Amino acid sequence: MTVETLHIQPFSFSEPDYRRVMAINTAVFNQPTEPLEEWQHDDQAQDPAYPFFRDLVTRGGITIAYAETFQSQFAYHPQKFACEIYVHPRHDAPDVRPFFLEHTLERLQGKSLIALTSGMLDSIPLAMRFFDDFGFQRVAEVKLSRLDVNHFDAGRYAELLSRLQASGIDIVPLRELQTRDPEWQQKLYDLEVTVNRDIPSQGEKHYPDFADWRRKRLDSPAFDPDAWYIALEGSAYVAHSQGSINRESQPVQFNTGATATRRAYRRRGIATALKVHIIRYLKTQGVKEIVTNNDSRNPMYRLNLALGFQPLLSWVRVEKPLDGPVP
Repeated sequence: MTVETLHIQPFSFSEPDYRRVMAINTAVFNQPTEPLEEWQHDDQAQDPAYPFFRDLVTRGGITIAYAETFQSQFAYHPQKFACEIYVHPRHDAPDVRPFFLEHTLERLQGKSLIALTSGMLDSIPLAMRFFDDFGFQRVAEVKLSRLDVNHFDAGRYAELLSRLQASGIDIVPLRELQTRDPEWQQKLYDLEVTVNRDIPSQGEKHYPDFADWRRKRLDSPAFDPDAWYIALEGSAYVAHSQGSINRESQPVQFNTGATATRRAYRRRGIATALKVHIIRYLKTQGVKEIVTNNDSRNPMYRLNLALGFQPLLSWVRVEKPLDGPVP
């Protein structure tokens, strides 16, 4: 049997191309992807200082995979590029990833790099075998987990919530702060930049300035001030937890963003209390499940398991060492 030739074409940023990559993403992760508007916003908000390419892989006129090659602003290394390849499970084959790896090395030709990074779910044998065969080394693991909202008992945490309130910690939705605190945007920016420095990552974090952050975060279709909770001590923002509801998914899902606390306020149960507040709110919105992911080194993963999140698969992060200029 003759195997048809693989082809690569640049992503056109048209709605049909978005629909193609969204379908592949849904099939790879076996769960709904973010709405089209969020994909478009995130692409438009890309900082041009950090290279980013998205390509489609076709065989026989069918789009079977897409790949993203980039330098991440939030895990930056000047001598490293990432290349992540997403192959539709129905069309996966041993030649797809090596074919795109060759294309990536040609694209990066002449750059003085020390490593090419990548990653994929540990449940995809062809991806894991590709990493082993082509010299990628495992460097980190991200744990995916899910919570059934209907089975969550917020009453178990009543004492914790009362204790924190008595100690001077108030937890309120961002929507409330928008109406009473004229400095809420600057305070939220300062909180995010400060606490995110302690979240484990593979590389150096370069944070956007305030205007760019506001465009990326507050102008996003995913921005939901009702599902973004802030822990306050007086007027100080000391911790937060947030995410977005995907009402297009069935069942309706909540995609968790970051939950983090300033160092001086840790070990007091504030992150747990923030999560409880969000889950109570999500129940009123008909959300059936919450999905999240955490670096295996992040204490937030253990906190989520204590709340009742069930572990799913793992995203394996890998690096392929490179020696000098890419040949």
